[in-house]
Amino acid sequence: MAAAPLYCVCRQPYDFNRFMIECDICKDWFHGSCVQVVEHHAADIDVYHCPNCEPIHGPSMMKKRNNWHRHDYTEPNDGTLPVQAGTAVFVQQLQARSFVSGDEILLPMDGSQVTQCYLEREGFHYPIVVHDLDGLGLKLPPPSFTVSDVEHYVGKSSVCVHCICCLSDNSPGECLISTL
Repeated sequence: MAAAPLYCVCRQPYDFNRFMIECDICKDWFHGSCVQVVEHHAADIDVYHCPNCEPIHGPSMMKKRNNWHRHDYTEPNDGTLPVQAGTAVFVQQLQARSFVSGDEILLPMDGSQVTQCYLEREGFHYPIVVHDLDGLGLKLPPPSFTVSDVEHYVGKSSVCVHCICCLSDNSPGECLISTL
């Protein structure tokens, strides 16, 4: 039986469970952890040079950044697409904005005022703050209550129609618990 080929600076066989990166010069494979390349940063590398090839061919070359306002900053449509949430540009723009005080937009109500009739008549256009829960008709769980507790009480694959944890991109009435 032939011995398995050895890779990386650690000279171990290929491991499908670990991230590996191929050197664009010598074509050898390296464990990211052995050559200090994190998997999600590897997408930013255009040409990778391993520790053996780097002294001769220079450092790895990174992809050119065209769009600092997009997650895929190598897109050719430089500047024509909107800023994406979570990018450095988005965060800078968000930090530069000023926002009204919560007191200016929050609607304070007593629990007895928040009824089905009220919500059907007035709609839900502003966030409501309920300081006095009496009359609200809801019993809130303790602050330590989690989605895992909901799973425990209703079951892992239960379909839930009125639970707040269902307010997601899932199908209507499909509770997040069923995807845990």
